[in-house]
Amino acid sequence: RLRGGERLARPDPILRTQPEPAVDNPEQVHDAPPPPMEPVPLPDTPEIQGLAEILAEQWVDDTVREGRLRSFAGELDDLRARLGTVSAGSPAAARLLHDARDAIASGDITRGTDLLIRAAEEEDTTGHKHAWTADIHGRAAALTRLVAGDLLAARGDAEEAATLFRLAADATPGDDLELRVECLGRLGALAHGREDYKAARKHFAAALDLLEKSGADGHPDLGGILNNLGLACDLAGDAKAAELYYQRALAADEAAWGDDHLNVAAVVNNLGLYYRRRGKTQAAEPLFRRAVTIKEKRLVPGDASLALSQVNLAAALRALGREEDAQDLERRAGLPPPEQPEAEEPNEVPTEEYAEPGDGGDGETNDRPVPAG
Repeated sequence: RLRGGERLARPDPILRTQPEPAVDNPEQVHDAPPPPMEPVPLPDTPEIQGLAEILAEQWVDDTVREGRLRSFAGELDDLRARLGTVSAGSPAAARLLHDARDAIASGDITRGTDLLIRAAEEEDTTGHKHAWTADIHGRAAALTRLVAGDLLAARGDAEEAATLFRLAADATPGDDLELRVECLGRLGALAHGREDYKAARKHFAAALDLLEKSGADGHPDLGGILNNLGLACDLAGDAKAAELYYQRALAADEAAWGDDHLNVAAVVNNLGLYYRRRGKTQAAEPLFRRAVTIKEKRLVPGDASLALSQVNLAAALRALGREEDAQDLERRAGLPPPEQPEAEEPNEVPTEEYAEPGDGGDGETNDRPVPAG
């Protein structure tokens, strides 16, 4: 399935696949905070090495570089699979795709990207010559440009990536809802990363319009698109629309995924942040608590996403005067106790940071450090 509705703040889950070790005294384990999880080492592949060399030449900040490499590593399997399934519509395009796959697999990201762009242009040319196979060539061109756009985005070439995503949307056959929604979702995520929330809202709204016109009420991407649209409205200052979209996203994800899915946790976390920013801590607290409950069930102790949700809930509890409960949650998240806890001013609302596309984090509502992982 394509990823048109991928949530901007959705965590990269580390599921509980191993049984927890037996202990003699469970209470002692409960009292001891889990150690923060160590970051998973980046895969040692030619593709990762090739991107690392490009970013090194650009003198990219270490934190940004690490984020891009990890995001790219998380998408690498999908990228390889997509390249392997693109069906070229002409011999010339097939040769270009073959050479592009070889170049990318060897770590030559720049040459591979250029070859993909040429392959898409070849599909355009062939499709214009043979109207009866135009849809086949259009889909091949769109898929090829999506991969090339992802490679450009990983390199930091957001404007060129956006151009390819727009061309991909234009080339997509009219009846291919999944692919068109994904193109619009990519454009929205890029705009979000540039903090152009007006443009992000436009693209996510267009994706939502496509789904609604097609009658895809139960589509698995619907909740993600609504969540992202709510996030764009929230950051653009349209509070009323943001709340509506978050609530619709929650209902859609509960219907599509169940009440305790990580997608649901991402939405209730964003809705909780929405209320928290506006001083509605009483409304935010049960939402943060639900996110923590879901993640404690689905993720291992010490997972960074779980820790962030625990910190969100702790901040809400502290604002409600429940300092002891707040410190207990922060201890479980791996944070040291505050040296001198201070009561918040009545109208003070903590700031939060929203995740960049692909960084795997949730929003943060507390300026205290969060364990890496």
